[in-house]
Amino acid sequence: MAAIRILAVLAIVATLGWCGYWFIGARALDHAISNGVQSIAEVEVADHTIRGFPSRFDVTLTEPSVSANGLHWSAPFVQVFALSYRLNHLIAVFAHDQRLSGLGLDAVLHNEDLRASLVLEAGLDLPLDRFSLVGQGLELSLAGETHRAEGLRAASRRITEREHDVALVLETVFPDSAFMTRLDPQNIWPRRFDVLRLAAEIEVSHALDRSMIGGPEPRVQRVTFTGAHVQWEGTDITAAGRLTPGSTGLLSGDLRLSVIGWRALMQRARDAGLMPAEHDALIAMAMQGLVNAEDPNRIDAAFSVVNGVVSIGPITVGVIPRVF
Repeated sequence: MAAIRILAVLAIVATLGWCGYWFIGARALDHAISNGVQSIAEVEVADHTIRGFPSRFDVTLTEPSVSANGLHWSAPFVQVFALSYRLNHLIAVFAHDQRLSGLGLDAVLHNEDLRASLVLEAGLDLPLDRFSLVGQGLELSLAGETHRAEGLRAASRRITEREHDVALVLETVFPDSAFMTRLDPQNIWPRRFDVLRLAAEIEVSHALDRSMIGGPEPRVQRVTFTGAHVQWEGTDITAAGRLTPGSTGLLSGDLRLSVIGWRALMQRARDAGLMPAEHDALIAMAMQGLVNAEDPNRIDAAFSVVNGVVSIGPITVGVIPRVF
């Protein structure tokens, strides 16, 4: 019986201690949010609440807005969740509509579900370790056009103090029909994409950590594209390599392509004027030599890219447009 009494007392003390920890933490968090909103001119919040006792801190920000570099983002609310014993891992759930305006833009992003996960490395500076964003049922309304995607996945992972791997994937994408007609009046390219994926490596001017609050704004110093994947009916293109834009926005580097449905893709490229007509016969011969032995509908090839010009050996096979 004595042992049971001791355990009961310890349980009560531990419970009271944990409750005290939560209320102290909630009060500190409330002050931190209030002071942060007041001290950061770019951020506005109409109100905030803290719930989640006893194991979580659930923060609801009402009518948040952020203004930076001429752009303004706003939403009806954002909810941020964290386990009370793991405050370096935050989960954010967004409202069904987000608005982005400024610099000639006035866009509304509607979603059925949009949430993010952010993990900071434990320590005094709290550097960003990894980040992910997942969305479903997306509609982007911009300039009278509506672009749709059934799924969105974006993620980043820290490589070094100032370098991060980033990736963006859109699934079942339907660009606005009027936009595609204006961009592609000859109807050469598809109107639905099953997968659009882009991966890159980004180097910033200084670490993404708590020093950003009230400190200098991080600047992107280098972007190196490391992979891409585009898929639509009958065509599947996977690219890997390292392509870095120069000062003029033209890419240079190495590129390895795997293309399923390469004949149809070549015809689309011819029709769009992306392949030099004078090299058509040479390109066709070169492609024939790259056909996969087990799948005649697939080619695997390594290309060099210099200032946007894509070559295989001495033969120019196409041009990549400027990225900025």
